[in-house]
Amino acid sequence: MITTGTECIRKYKYLVTKMKFPISTIPTFSNLSKISVNLILLMIVIIVFWLFGFSPDIYLLQLPFYIALSFVFFNLWALFSSFIGAISKDFVNLVKSFITAIFWLSGILWNADKVAIPWLRKFLMLNPVTFLVNGFRNCFINKVWFWEQPKRLLYFGIITLILLIAALWSYKKLRKDIADVL
Repeated sequence: MITTGTECIRKYKYLVTKMKFPISTIPTFSNLSKISVNLILLMIVIIVFWLFGFSPDIYLLQLPFYIALSFVFFNLWALFSSFIGAISKDFVNLVKSFITAIFWLSGILWNADKVAIPWLRKFLMLNPVTFLVNGFRNCFINKVWFWEQPKRLLYFGIITLILLIAALWSYKKLRKDIADVL
C-alpha cells in the first residue's frame, strides 16, 4: 500500500485529465483493492494456523481493529504521498528506495520486541508499520490485547494524526495543479 498509494494518481491520470473525477478518492479506491487482498491472505493465515492445531481464539476479535487501523494509516499515507508523487516522479523513486528499509526495520520477518539493545528496540518501535505488524502478531501468536500496550497505541495515534495533517496540507496545496502537471 505504501508504493501503490504513492503512484496511484500517476497510474490513473486519465481520471484526472480526461474527466472531472474527485482526485481524493483515487488513493482510497487503490487502498480498498489492496485491503481486500490483505483480507484474503488473513483468511488463509487463519486456516493455516487452524490446520497446524492453533484453533481460533478470542484474541482474533481484535483483527478488525488492526485492519481498520492499517487501512486508515495507509489511506492517509496514500492521500499525502499520491499528490506529491503526481507532482514529482523523484518522490515516487525515493519512496520505492525506502520501502526495503521499512520492510527490514518493521519486524515483519522477526519480532522487534525481542531486540536485546533497549535503544535499538525503542528506535524500531518508532516505525508505525512495526506497531501494525506487532498488532497482527499479538492476535495470532503473543495473545496480547491492544489496550495492554497503551503507549504504543497512543504513539501510533499521534503519528496517524500528524499524517492526517500532512495529507490535508498536501491535498489543499496540490489538488489544483495536478491536472496541469499530469
